[in-house]
Amino acid sequence: MSWQYFFISVSASESDWCYTGCEHTTSEWKHISGAFCGEERQSPIDIATAHVQTDPHLLDFTFNNFSSQQVIESMTNNGHTVKFTLEDGKVEVSGGGLDGTYSTIQFHFHWGDTEHHPGSEHTIDGHRYPMEMHIVSLKKGLTVQQATENSEGIAVLGFFINATEDGDMSQTWSELTSYLTNVKDTEVKINHTFSIDDLIRNVNLTKYYRYMGSLTTPKCNEAVVWTVFQEPINININLIQRFPTQAGFTNVYRPTQPLNGRHVTASPATPLPPSSHSWCYDDHCDFRPSHWHLLPNSHCDGKRQSPIDIETKNTVTDKNLGAFTFTKFDDKHAIKYMVNTGHSVKCVLKAGLDVSGGGLGHVYSTLQLHFHWGSALHDTEGSEHTVDLKRYPMEMHIVNKRKDLTLDDAVLAPNGLAVLGFFIEAVPGKISSRSEATEAQKLTSLKRSPLMTCLAI
Repeated sequence: MSWQYFFISVSASESDWCYTGCEHTTSEWKHISGAFCGEERQSPIDIATAHVQTDPHLLDFTFNNFSSQQVIESMTNNGHTVKFTLEDGKVEVSGGGLDGTYSTIQFHFHWGDTEHHPGSEHTIDGHRYPMEMHIVSLKKGLTVQQATENSEGIAVLGFFINATEDGDMSQTWSELTSYLTNVKDTEVKINHTFSIDDLIRNVNLTKYYRYMGSLTTPKCNEAVVWTVFQEPINININLIQRFPTQAGFTNVYRPTQPLNGRHVTASPATPLPPSSHSWCYDDHCDFRPSHWHLLPNSHCDGKRQSPIDIETKNTVTDKNLGAFTFTKFDDKHAIKYMVNTGHSVKCVLKAGLDVSGGGLGHVYSTLQLHFHWGSALHDTEGSEHTVDLKRYPMEMHIVNKRKDLTLDDAVLAPNGLAVLGFFIEAVPGKISSRSEATEAQKLTSLKRSPLMTCLAI
């Protein structure tokens, strides 16, 4: 039985469902005859990293012929996605906690709209990426019927795709997107030579999440072992725009589904926020500031700790501390999203912001900014640093990492991070404009969400 027939057999008729604009949109898929879309093990999901636990059995994958440049045979626009079909029986995946070997048969994509609205299916702590790629494999030794009825009959590898202005404009992604067409149900032969490895080459394949779920299109069979890789593929925003514009449809992703008691685990290489060792600023938890040094792998009792009181009479002039150079700090669209971490409010920034000069000695990539404040109830100031013992109402930290280092390496280097601290003073008067009021409302109305994987200092 061909792999093409496999996907016909497990999917509802393409005229029976849609994402928008028909009777059976995503909220109505559960009413499709013979579908499982209203059951308890559905995909995609939001991966709340604060609730993920490490599974020591999720070790490295073994990929067979992922590096072959002759196995990607054709591309088809089926009206819901664009699918790239692989040569039968040539590509396999095993390891990574999978129970056996799986034959890889195709990969396809999910995206948002032409105005850069994100369209990944899975989300991380509520954050949706611009796109998501799914590499689909069928368990060897099972018939199609057996695979769709087996809780581990299908393995899908999910890769987030991130849009950056300086992302991958490589020949591989340019060639792949050159095949995109709005002509539906016509098989387009692939004449270029590129491999799956070429598409995912910059992703650390040892860092991933795992859960049991379903296909994300009708009939939503609950037969999928899901692997979602933590690191995104970074490609140029112009290439990402080719998917909705050239395929001819937008917002082809299913909303996230309830976990219903399921657990998400992560490979040992995947960094996770502290969950069983939560910390706080006051006395409502075990790890208050005086006990932070007791946290696992903590450096809080080291000799170079912050913040400090800056005694101006003891400061000296350093002639090497010249002017800073800020790149794209004037970009009014630099903030990608905001999140309440439970410890602060953090604004995660888009790629492309840099800072150098100021005696730093390196170029630093700007990652995020967050705030520290006191208590209105107790009328206390809340800046972290003080100047001659004066504490300000608030303090803003702009966090940067050395551009030549990964984040993991940066936190280990003595100059791996650079933080720009700004005191915030309260002034009398009202908010001067409607736009300022709107932005203030956004900040103050944020609900708490799990700690993000971005660094918070």
